[in-house]
Amino acid sequence: MVMKQVEADQVPALAEKADEMYPALQRYSRFLARNSWDGDDLAQEAFLRAASSYEPERVSQALLKKIAYNCWVDVTRKRKKEQLEEAPEPIRNEEKQYVSSEAVEKLLECLTLKQAVIYALKEGFQYTSKEIAGLMQTTEFAVKSALSRARKQLQSDADTGSPDTGSEEAAFVARLLVKSLQEEDPGCLLRALPMLPSLKSLSVHAEPKPCHHRRQSPPQCTLSIAA
Repeated sequence: MVMKQVEADQVPALAEKADEMYPALQRYSRFLARNSWDGDDLAQEAFLRAASSYEPERVSQALLKKIAYNCWVDVTRKRKKEQLEEAPEPIRNEEKQYVSSEAVEKLLECLTLKQAVIYALKEGFQYTSKEIAGLMQTTEFAVKSALSRARKQLQSDADTGSPDTGSEEAAFVARLLVKSLQEEDPGCLLRALPMLPSLKSLSVHAEPKPCHHRRQSPPQCTLSIAA
């Protein structure tokens, strides 16, 4: 796409668009990048691309999010290519803790507790929908439906959250998710499922079997927003 120069008479309209749409774009970009620094750079790049390629009246929230997502895809592809050429440095413990905590916070802002747990098992630890259904004593269809709703919520950046957000149970689930992501092992989360009132009807009461071959982690974060 050839980027055009922004005309002087378009500056006021673009400034108004920025005041109206930039905060939501920034939140979405930070969620994609999993940290505020990369997220802020991503939001700026997305808005500049939109301003240079579209008339102000065509710039919408959906368009900005689409551009931001495509920008982030380009960034991740570039990083993967660089990782093939040079082994990445290990993430320091404090960095890993911050990234995991931020990812969990964003999950619980957008999803219910049930959706957050299912999404973490699927995207963070690569469990299949069938395996999750077995662990939570529900149907594979129900798991797939929950995953579909979760992905739509995350992509729309809807700040719905759990009805129990701020409760002791939500805080407990958040700690379990953070610990599981940091240790790259969902064992503590799976063992706690029977103790969670909001998930009790879906969970098994047996000790979960270790699934070490599924403890995979993308760089800098264990969760992915990609549908």
